Amino acid sequence: MGDNTAKLLGLHHVQLAMPTGEEEAAVRFYGAILGLTQVDKPPELAPRGGVWFRDGDLEVHLGVEEPEFAPARKAHPAFLVRNLATLRERIETAGYRVTDDVPLEGYHRCHVRDPFGNRIELVEPVSS
Repeated sequence: MGDNTAKLLGLHHVQLAMPTGEEEAAVRFYGAILGLTQVDKPPELAPRGGVWFRDGDLEVHLGVEEPEFAPARKAHPAFLVRNLATLRERIETAGYRVTDDVPLEGYHRCHVRDPFGNRIELVEPVSS
């Protein structure tokens, strides 16, 4: 008999909420500021609206959540990044407020809210 132990292998994608018609704001924030590449949605999902991005194995799916649009209040993606100081400066220059978080040993961390209110955590491992 083979090993049937369940394992979590990693993150496939993150789903975030956005209101109808805000695709351009999503492209500015996730594409121009965070540096993710916009990817085409499957044709059968395209009529729903929203926009998808990718960076390596990570996918960020912004889906339209209406009529009671409300981004997640507690759940949020945490993106591992390089050069957090540079990215943070770029985010602040674009007019977004960045807040520091409680330090975790071995990591620098901060948060920013995207144009739709989703809380994004940026995490950079501290070099040894």
